[in-house]
Amino acid sequence: MWTIANQLKGTIKFPGLGFEIPPQAEFDLDTIGREKAEASAQLKLALDSGYLSTVRKTMMLDESELQKIIESRIQSIKANLVSEIGELYKEKSTAASA
Repeated sequence: MWTIANQLKGTIKFPGLGFEIPPQAEFDLDTIGREKAEASAQLKLALDSGYLSTVRKTMMLDESELQKIIESRIQSIKANLVSEIGELYKEKSTAASA
């Protein structure tokens, strides 16, 4: 998600990109395509001039990168759970033998 905000008291129009932003409103540039937005000289000028500000810009991942991140996180969670379960069994067996 790449959200920008209009900092002006008037509407900013981007006819080349096919959208406009009312005064003090926000707009998600990913709705028109990140590559198209990043390539726009109009948009860059508006951001550099302070007419627009970036509210939030998150990283774009392709599906394979996202899958790798998810799998890595799952493995990490599994390892933590196995460790915690091992500690619980260890505590239980120590308490039972005492």
